[in-house]
Amino acid sequence: MKKILSLSTLLLSCFLLSQFINPKITLKKDWVQSETFKGFVAGKNITLHLEHYQISGWHDKVFSVTGWYQYDQYQQKIPLIGYYNGDLLLYNFGENQKKIEQTKFVGDLFCWTEPCPAFSDYKEFLEIKQGDGKIQKGKLKIQDKEFTIKLNTQSLDVTSRNEWLHLPNGKVYNLLDILDGYGGNEIVSTFEDKTENRIMLSFERDSNFNKQGMCGASPPETGYRLLTFDKNWKIKEMQVYSTNSCLDDVECMKEMQTKYDYMKAYYLYFQDSLNLLTINLKNSTFGVKKLRSNYNPYSSFWSKRLFSK
Repeated sequence: MKKILSLSTLLLSCFLLSQFINPKITLKKDWVQSETFKGFVAGKNITLHLEHYQISGWHDKVFSVTGWYQYDQYQQKIPLIGYYNGDLLLYNFGENQKKIEQTKFVGDLFCWTEPCPAFSDYKEFLEIKQGDGKIQKGKLKIQDKEFTIKLNTQSLDVTSRNEWLHLPNGKVYNLLDILDGYGGNEIVSTFEDKTENRIMLSFERDSNFNKQGMCGASPPETGYRLLTFDKNWKIKEMQVYSTNSCLDDVECMKEMQTKYDYMKAYYLYFQDSLNLLTINLKNSTFGVKKLRSNYNPYSSFWSKRLFSK
């Protein structure tokens, strides 16, 4: 009986949300674990393919990778293994590739605040630095010779959390590029009038990729984002309202029940004050009202009266 009620509640929630969303506006998620890059070594066309291998256990963006590269003219894959820590450090160990892969590239990695392990018994070594722009540069070492590497990509990360926002006029935005790389967004409301278009997103995401860094072990960041566009679907403004955030020091005291299915309301504590955040799904708008300044959420008598209801 409980399962039937839970399913009914879920279906009702999906229906209530869908009635506030234009079906021509969709969000398609593509969180990848591998990437194929095109580029050049000493002016010769190459293809580089890498896959996520072992997570570090403490930083989502520090991990080992396996893969290969080839000179496109010859189509012979050269095996690689190495590290991603913002940059790429890749090795080809020749005949010992499989043995070293299984013994040296497992377990926790701590090459974010300190250098990654280095090896000298390699056959080839590729080091590619993450920089600005659409081309990333590095070097290939073979014995005592060095060759220049160029990859045609904005990012060397092979675990990108792509979230593609498809709009009615055919435009597509990747939320990774216009918001952040954490993902966790969902469309909850859309609205169009004569002057502008609005899309409201809810989000739930990690506070920090670095689990040992600031807020790394905290509960997820949650809240809403409002994207405002002109009538040609060019972004005009982006607003964020957190309902729980270690980074911005926002705490949700209570979600308030409202009379209408298109209204959501939250009592939030931030900046030493108690605030009421209202979300209107019908027209994709926010409202924030300060209820009390110099507010102590843990000892206030008024707080106990309010949140005991």
